[in-house]
Amino acid sequence: MGHVWVVLLPLYFLTTATLDPTEVTNREYLQFVLATGHPPPEHWLNGRYPAGKDNDPVVLVNWHDAVSYCRFIGRRLPTVDEWTSMCQLGKLKKRGDIWEWTSTDVDMGGQTYKALCGPANTCDCSHRYMPDWKNEVKGFRCIRDSLPLTWLPLFLGEEVFS
Repeated sequence: MGHVWVVLLPLYFLTTATLDPTEVTNREYLQFVLATGHPPPEHWLNGRYPAGKDNDPVVLVNWHDAVSYCRFIGRRLPTVDEWTSMCQLGKLKKRGDIWEWTSTDVDMGGQTYKALCGPANTCDCSHRYMPDWKNEVKGFRCIRDSLPLTWLPLFLGEEVFS
């Protein structure tokens, strides 16, 4: 029975990830800014987004801003592969016509760019941008890693551990 554990051990440590269904909104990002003192996007007046834009995707954030936000809420930026997989399954809702930051590095002429995915209802991930750059069509969504499947031994019984 011990050889069964060799096959099942990789499954025990398997993790899954869940991509947020929509981009991070102005309202969500404002909560982060207020809690951490992180600078708001430069187009916000007096540190606040324009009235009526609560549920619009936050924009004019660079890659570092996006990473900071995701870490603050216990998540991370998705890779291009993770983003594309969810997009192709039709599981991404788009609140705006924006490109979304990913964690994927792309070497271009000796410089490291970040890949962006989007816009609109496409699964295009061909856009490349320097991590410090930002503009009004760059936003992001986060991904949550789940815990390892620690419940697996419960289904296998104690024989696996002997």
